Amino acid sequence: MSGSHLKAEDLVDKQTGTSLFSGLVSLRTLKLRRNSLATLHALPGIFTSLGSLVELDLTDCHIRQVASGTFANLTTLLQLSLQDNELTSVPRDAFQGLHKLQVLQLQYNSIAFIEQELFMGTNELKELYLQNNHISTVASYTLMPSSLIRLNIANNPLTCDCQLAWFRQWLNEVEGKIGFASENQTRCSRSSLKVLVNQIIWSFHPNEYCGINAMIIVSACFAPILVLTIGILVYLNRWWINYKLYLLKLAIVGYHEITEDQTPDDYEFQLNLMFHEGDEWWVNDCMKPFLEQRMPHLEHIIFGDADLHPGLFYLNAIYDVIENSHKTILLLSNPSVDDAWYMTKLRMAVEHMNDTKLEKVILVFLEDIDDDHLPYLVRLLLSRNKPYLLWTEDEEGQEVFWAKVQKSMRSNRQMNNVIPV
Repeated sequence: MSGSHLKAEDLVDKQTGTSLFSGLVSLRTLKLRRNSLATLHALPGIFTSLGSLVELDLTDCHIRQVASGTFANLTTLLQLSLQDNELTSVPRDAFQGLHKLQVLQLQYNSIAFIEQELFMGTNELKELYLQNNHISTVASYTLMPSSLIRLNIANNPLTCDCQLAWFRQWLNEVEGKIGFASENQTRCSRSSLKVLVNQIIWSFHPNEYCGINAMIIVSACFAPILVLTIGILVYLNRWWINYKLYLLKLAIVGYHEITEDQTPDDYEFQLNLMFHEGDEWWVNDCMKPFLEQRMPHLEHIIFGDADLHPGLFYLNAIYDVIENSHKTILLLSNPSVDDAWYMTKLRMAVEHMNDTKLEKVILVFLEDIDDDHLPYLVRLLLSRNKPYLLWTEDEEGQEVFWAKVQKSMRSNRQMNNVIPV
């Protein structure tokens, strides 16, 4: 069946979906080389019925992947040929169950890494061919079959460094027991330790390069200087450090927040929402649904200028809702910080917060605003650690955002500093 232009799907009966090899229980040799079996991995168990198979040849079949169950039940298989394909990796259980396998040919692929348990169970493997791949390293303490008598790993970009040290030591342990083909072509790549580049792997002696780390020696020399420097810095900044330790203690042990005696229901308005006309979409699409679903107890809410007292002058009406609201939330966006009237509302809210000594104002950033574009008063508020929230398009981030809104609405904390306006 070699060179028959077969495709992977041709190996399955299109009507029954069963393998074309079903029933060939006595077949001992199957050669499928030079076919187009790129999707063979999509047919796990295609060879399962071949319980007497001794040799399977899949050379030059454009195979890119091997599924875990591709070679299941081939317990009598002695030789498996997968060379000249397009494999980039091989799953660690690809060859499990091949207890009698003696020859494994994986040369001329693009395999970059050898899994630690790849050869587990192949206890009778004698010949392993891995030359001309892209192997740079072998997983630490990979289980190499003790039955091996021939190994070819030439023409691979092996990185001769301390990560490969165990493999180099293994080569020493099996010297004389295993024949290495093309020893002169088994060389260290450019990514190796500098002195080993393009040298044969046998010139790599881990004891010379992977003993006591030079960095450890250098670090030990500089340790006293480092300790002295840290001691001086700690002494010079001892008051700042004490203050930070005090804050850390408060965070761990906890502290009692001083809040006003009034509750949200004691105010005429439970919430005053101020926003620029360009941000009204966010109020309608995001804020109002949130309030209806999660805070339905808030019945007295001011939504922007539309809900101001009609019998008062504009500025008086703004001050009235600020003074008589439990919380005032101001939405900030690039258009809003350019609006002089909106910044006047912000200043009035901050003045009221200073007068009452209560943190009654929450800033909500609907988008990122450049520092150069941020009004001085807003930057001053942020520098005093006043409450602010940042809206995000991330769903999990929005959940955190709404949780913070709910927490901020519970009470008004007393301020311990004044914001100059």
